[in-house]
Amino acid sequence: MKTALPVVLKRTALAAALLFGMTKAAAANPAVSDDFSTMCGWLSNQLAQGLAFNAGETFDPPHELKSRRVQPDLSVGVGNMPLNQKRFPQTSALTLNGIDAKGFFPSSVLFPNLSMHLRAGLPQRMDMSVRFDDMTTPGGYRLSPSMTGKGQSNSIGLGLRKHFLGGEGKPMLSVGAHFNHVYGWFNLHTTRDMIVNQTINITNTVEGRLDWNVSSYGLNAVLSESYRGWTPFLGCGYNYVTGSASASLQMPATATTTAAQGGGSDHPEQNQARFMAGVEFDRPWMHFFLNSEVKAVGENAGKSWIAMLGAALPFEIGMNLIPRRTGERTGAAAPAVDYGDYGQPAQKAPADKKKIRLPASDKARQGMVIIE
Repeated sequence: MKTALPVVLKRTALAAALLFGMTKAAAANPAVSDDFSTMCGWLSNQLAQGLAFNAGETFDPPHELKSRRVQPDLSVGVGNMPLNQKRFPQTSALTLNGIDAKGFFPSSVLFPNLSMHLRAGLPQRMDMSVRFDDMTTPGGYRLSPSMTGKGQSNSIGLGLRKHFLGGEGKPMLSVGAHFNHVYGWFNLHTTRDMIVNQTINITNTVEGRLDWNVSSYGLNAVLSESYRGWTPFLGCGYNYVTGSASASLQMPATATTTAAQGGGSDHPEQNQARFMAGVEFDRPWMHFFLNSEVKAVGENAGKSWIAMLGAALPFEIGMNLIPRRTGERTGAAAPAVDYGDYGQPAQKAPADKKKIRLPASDKARQGMVIIE
């Protein structure tokens, strides 16, 4: 019994030291919430700027629709949303616990985009459009090697355009006004090892949530020219943006650490500009277009971009006719076919009859009339 007592005392002292270390870490852990709040402020700001640029994406194929014709198109693409790591805040509590908070997030995020579009021709060389975009992350999507995520973003938009100039050998100028509303969410998940003391490391789970609701009002001007079925175009646009984006992070409590959580929200910069360029290609069986847009003015200018590849039906659906599209810029609409009472093409009136008099020398046939 005498030899066992020192062993018991040593174990008790070790357990007390371990408990003291855990209590110290737990008492200091609420500072992690402050780090989470500053991180969420940075993340919501970067998210708001990237989504504001995405909300301004309102590309319309530059070719002109005839009045009372409609044309649907479908496009897929990808966009790049930069996250400015140079503006990442200091996270002293997480650094003290051995966590590289900056490594949570990548320097940029690629997101998929699916766009459905319907245009309708109006009188006076105008057209209007309705669009719906879906940006759903694929399964197993990763923001970074250590962070996974799942989310969805949708947008609904309206547009109105007016065409000027154009014709044979002349470029066409298209000026448009657009409205887009973007809304969505994204969930984050990662795990990190925290240092409790020199001998104990604990794996903690960090969960996050992003939400956004952004509206964009824009003006675009696009110059295009057709040549043998190809239509290259170049343009610029201005967007006035409203709305907000919010972010939250939380870490559940463990046996040695208390729970931590933080949040933040921000608004996008209201004035933004973009450059756009691309090309259309007309074929008898399908009509293709490629479009790219780059942020020209504002936060992360030159780093935010969107590229889209799409296809439209090679004909325009109209009132009485379904004429096949051609590479011609403008021209008079094909004349409508007149139909009779029973759905058959109306018969043309016979040509006027002319009476031709025979020479006076042919007295024998003077009374005859030849119909021409």
